Amino acid sequence: MLLTGEAKYIKYEMSGDLMVIPDLNVLDHQASPRFLSLHLPYKWFPKSHIKQGGKIVHVTRNPKDTYVSYYHHAVEALPYGLKTDSMTWNHFFEHCLMTKNLLFGSWFDYEKEMSLAKKTNKNIYTVHYELLKKDPEKEIDGLSKFLGVCSNEQLVKDIANKCQFKNVKSNIHNRDVHPEVSKMIEGIQRKLPNIYRKGIIGDWKNHFTVAQNELFEEMYEKEMDGYDVNVIY
Repeated sequence: MLLTGEAKYIKYEMSGDLMVIPDLNVLDHQASPRFLSLHLPYKWFPKSHIKQGGKIVHVTRNPKDTYVSYYHHAVEALPYGLKTDSMTWNHFFEHCLMTKNLLFGSWFDYEKEMSLAKKTNKNIYTVHYELLKKDPEKEIDGLSKFLGVCSNEQLVKDIANKCQFKNVKSNIHNRDVHPEVSKMIEGIQRKLPNIYRKGIIGDWKNHFTVAQNELFEEMYEKEMDGYDVNVIY
């Protein structure tokens, strides 16, 4: 929206950007400046983009809410979902979260890699999900300055309104499904996953037991020791 200067949703539903698209030629037809939504670790970012000083917007969320979201996404939303009687939150916490045995990698490894990258790459801008929820207009204005795009107070307000979680969630049915995603969904005979659940801050408190929280805090201290990572709850 900041790049186009219009508070309008993208054509395709967001879940299409979270799946593997076999034909990357579609990127050649995007108008410049282009943006690409990735879940890849920094080491797999396009080397030419980094070398040429391309800008990177690093969106992060506190690890506890991230893992709760991951759990529900893995169980319910992924086309190869893990929804079974045994895949409870407790099972996920013990056998996936604490062992870092996770599809797409762990929050810890991703954030540590980004922390190191920011020491040498000054074109990385971090956006905290929690701050976006609390003061969206301030965060959007800061992002526009980083991107070097023109914005005004009304545009920022309009974008903030469009990006409210409830509005994004309710608009999901008004957007098209990417053709490649349609093929993939049809091939595995599943419905298009709904990637939007609650979008709140602190839902981890409804999942973590006291004992689990203590174990996680110990793991966090061990994993993140020596890394400059700011976590907001």
